[in-house]
Amino acid sequence: MHIYTQTIGARYRRAQLTATCALAVTLSILGCAQAGESVATRQTAAIEWLQTAEQIDLQESKDPSVSVARQADFAAQAAKANLAIRKLEHGFVVPQSEIEAASEIPAKAVRAHKDQLLAQLKQVRQDQARDERLTYADDSVGLDRLRQAESKTSAVIEELEIGEFVPWSEITQALNEK
Repeated sequence: MHIYTQTIGARYRRAQLTATCALAVTLSILGCAQAGESVATRQTAAIEWLQTAEQIDLQESKDPSVSVARQADFAAQAAKANLAIRKLEHGFVVPQSEIEAASEIPAKAVRAHKDQLLAQLKQVRQDQARDERLTYADDSVGLDRLRQAESKTSAVIEELEIGEFVPWSEITQALNEK
């Protein structure tokens, strides 16, 4: 019973921290944009957001209830967050998409979200097929890139459907390929 209570408490704290961090960063970024504040202020908010994500990822990477493979996913995400932090701290421009990717917190267990992920991935694959017909009919380079992305998405779907381990980074990459 005690371990169960600790797990529930840890999940609650994680969810609360994630929600609080996301809200704070969103409000901070919106506030900076509306007030016309400096890039440094937005940069500071992004660094704080990434530091929170890195901290959560590092905590989860040491959670014994998480599989070793998922612990590696958390460690990899923490490393992405750390890299983005260092780039920002040294004055490099980090695209918003990279900040969002680095601040993402992987699921502890993909199996629990498998049906939802498969539905999202299949929708992405349908969108890719639609885009192939509509957008890239006359663009051979764009069409080739889209077909590669569609192939990667199909491979992730296949691996998930047969129960193979798929790194979180591959899942998110497939979800974001369009």
